[in-house]
Amino acid sequence: MEKNELTPAGKIITGYKATDENMCCRGFQFELGKWYEHDGELSLCNSGFHFCEYKSGPLCYYIEKGTRLFKCEAEFVLLSKFPGADLKHVAKKIRLLDEIKLTGNMNTGDWNAGDRNTGDWNAGDRNTGNGNTGNGNAGDRNTGDRNTGDWNTGDRNTGNGNTGNGNTGNGNAGDRNTGDRNTGDGNTGNGNAGNYNSGFFNIKDAPFIVFGVKADRKVFDYNLANELAEKLSYDYEFDTTPYLSIPGATKKKIKRLHAEHIRLRKRKK
Repeated sequence: MEKNELTPAGKIITGYKATDENMCCRGFQFELGKWYEHDGELSLCNSGFHFCEYKSGPLCYYIEKGTRLFKCEAEFVLLSKFPGADLKHVAKKIRLLDEIKLTGNMNTGDWNAGDRNTGDWNAGDRNTGNGNTGNGNAGDRNTGDRNTGDWNTGDRNTGNGNTGNGNTGNGNAGDRNTGDRNTGDGNTGNGNAGNYNSGFFNIKDAPFIVFGVKADRKVFDYNLANELAEKLSYDYEFDTTPYLSIPGATKKKIKRLHAEHIRLRKRKK
């Protein structure tokens, strides 16, 4: 998810960017070592200078013969936190530094059986880590896909040793856990066999509370909720009407919640 604030002036983010054989990207001509500045709003996947956090990232998007890969520096960056070796950010200013030579099937690592890997001993494709049999991993020894942690057999994990999917904690057998060693789903605590618990060692499922009201998670509109959560991450006002179908939601509650988000963000600065 994009943030409403750029990284501050003077903070340099390093990463990797690909171009065609003529050092062009989507019609924009680059020169080595020269700073370029985007004129306009930044929007991930839409507008600005895009680059990837890991070396194999650009090779998930550039697959043409003649593709060139460069280390880069960027300033005023909207950072993304999606998992996977294809993780990309968008910046207002960027410059290309050293070129990285691609070998074999666009691998920069060694002993890879897959394609476009920058790590070593990968059997899958587009891995930055080592010893992966899955695809798009930034960690090591993953058999799933798009993991940034290590030893995962599930997909899209940022923690380590998960057999489920979408975990940020470690050693989870369930899905979407931010805690550790849970066998249920959606837990933020540790050692739970139930689902959606924020504490420790629970067997039963925690109640699903939305705007202070118990709701049915089976029919809950998660896409609409994610859309509202993104709106709340910005400081500007927005129309609350589309979100009134969320259980327990009222215009007053949404506006109050938005004001609290803004207050806490300012306190963190």
